[in-house]
Amino acid sequence: MTRGIKIHHDNGKPHVHNNVLAYLESEGLTVVSHPPNSPDLSPCDFWLFDFIKENLPDQSDSQSLHDAVISFMNSLSNEEYKKTFEKWIERMQLCIDNQGDYFEHLMK
Repeated sequence: MTRGIKIHHDNGKPHVHNNVLAYLESEGLTVVSHPPNSPDLSPCDFWLFDFIKENLPDQSDSQSLHDAVISFMNSLSNEEYKKTFEKWIERMQLCIDNQGDYFEHLMK
């Protein structure tokens, strides 16, 4: 069921811990490497977190926040997710073109 899925996240310690990487590999998931000290390349950094914050009202407790986030994410169209991958590819290319230097000032 998870075979062929690729995950891209930043180099946060919980993400790169050997136990986490071993588990993801055992589940058939491929982790896409994240360049060290790179600018915002993870979709959660440049899209997801801000998008959720902009579209959800304040919640009174953790359960209502969880439910609201799940409901919101399930309501998004395939086209919205597709735009995210297009932005991700654009950002990766800018990172390559700038030899890993920051490129936010070049974003449209």
